[in-house]
Amino acid sequence: MSLTQKQDSLNRGASKDKSRSVSVKGPAPSRWIDILNFFLIWFTLVLALAWPFQLFLFSYIVIGPLHYLTEINWLDKQKYFLQPKDSRVFVWSMVALVLLLTAGTLFPGAGTWEWTKPMYKAVYGSPGNPVARAVEWSWSLMLIAFVTAAAWLFTDRWALRAPIIVFCVLSSLFFYHVPAAGILFGLLLPTIGHVFLFTLLFMWYGTLKSRSGWGYLNLASMALAVLVIATYTVPPESLNLSKSVIELTLASAFHQINYVINHWFGTMSGNKADLASPAFFKVQSFIAFAYTYHYLNWFSKTSIIKWHQVEKKKFVFSAVLWAVSIALYKVDYRLGFAAISVLSLLHIVLEFPLNFVSMRAIFGAVMPKRQLA
Repeated sequence: MSLTQKQDSLNRGASKDKSRSVSVKGPAPSRWIDILNFFLIWFTLVLALAWPFQLFLFSYIVIGPLHYLTEINWLDKQKYFLQPKDSRVFVWSMVALVLLLTAGTLFPGAGTWEWTKPMYKAVYGSPGNPVARAVEWSWSLMLIAFVTAAAWLFTDRWALRAPIIVFCVLSSLFFYHVPAAGILFGLLLPTIGHVFLFTLLFMWYGTLKSRSGWGYLNLASMALAVLVIATYTVPPESLNLSKSVIELTLASAFHQINYVINHWFGTMSGNKADLASPAFFKVQSFIAFAYTYHYLNWFSKTSIIKWHQVEKKKFVFSAVLWAVSIALYKVDYRLGFAAISVLSLLHIVLEFPLNFVSMRAIFGAVMPKRQLA
């Protein structure tokens, strides 16, 4: 997520939502950070076109957990942009949703673990098993988290919050089997939506506020980067992937996003996911670009957002967890991806209130204000 824009949206929503403000040093540091991000965009694009699978795996495994942990600490310091009295209840409700969502997401892969095979066979071995239906429904928890965050932010009255959340839960029982809904909210919202679309919106809003020429250039660069990827001629030698890269890509489950995007554009060959196809290569380049720049953007804004200014014990604890998350890949890379998915989903849902604060600020900035008669 673009942190300059996070700052702007915080300043806009602070008085209304009683959120804490984050100090900004002034336009000069922001301008230099915009210049830095211009080069980061194009540097990331070059890497994504050269090594899309390898870059994504490195970014997701190494840089990703550090981003998740530092942003969770920062959000906690800001009370998740909610009323202070609501923040604890909100965060623990999101933790519960994420654990259930992760369990539902990872369970279909339980057949690959020796110690979980009996449980997997028990669930999928009997038709109509209610646990199997619960696993199929579990993607709805992401939508429920999204709606819950909105309800928590926009009203402090449980007489309004509760009906909104209950209606969302009940309605999900009827449309969870709709493929388009599952793809949109269960697959794309916490992935491409989070790292690319939200980032673009925040960059747009920040540029509207600062009127920075470099900000407009960065917006144009993001759009142009997608065009470059789409029109790029993939060298045949780039399609030769090592066995380890293929195994890690499949274990990450991000090939599913690649498959969905290619399926939408009609570039799938026989409806099969072919990692060695040019179309798959291009979409993977986009995924690698979006994720890597998302992470680099966060760390490039340290002087503005000041995510490092947290309690020392939290900082040390995050560093230890980051090291452990990487070490898990030495034990079993599937275990490593499972652990990272928990951290990733948790930081996404905890950021939802900030997303709504920022979108409201963007809407207010671009919509013409009514003139009083």
